[in-house]
Amino acid sequence: MNCFLMSLKPQFADEILVGSKKCEVRTFISPISKGDTVLVYYSSPVKAVKGFFIAGDSIVARPSELMEILNNECSDMPRDNLEYVVTKYLGSRRKILILKVTSPTTFPGAVTLEELRNLNIRPPRSYMKINNKACQEIVAKALNRKTQ
Repeated sequence: MNCFLMSLKPQFADEILVGSKKCEVRTFISPISKGDTVLVYYSSPVKAVKGFFIAGDSIVARPSELMEILNNECSDMPRDNLEYVVTKYLGSRRKILILKVTSPTTFPGAVTLEELRNLNIRPPRSYMKINNKACQEIVAKALNRKTQ
């Protein structure tokens, strides 16, 4: 299995980790396979990894297919997130990744941007694959902390 680091606005990261958001939509960069671990990095102002989820099924689609797929696969997407997706992706010329979110888990503590940088990881604008050793270090740091 692979590990990915995904940057999210804090509001959408919270929706994923509490389980109210069951799909994540991104411009396709590289495939994320069912069973892969996706670390959730909260972008500014939080700037920390606060949890993860396991990737479920994924669909790579053209923007013209986006609404039909969302209606069929992600009908329970929070309204504010759906509006964001429509605004950002519907007019795109690039392929879109629609990723099912399973087993969202919040860590007892967060791993800060500074700690990520010490592991030579610079959070991406969207998502990126990271090596399994770095992934394990991030998870171990987060699990060994008290709630922040």
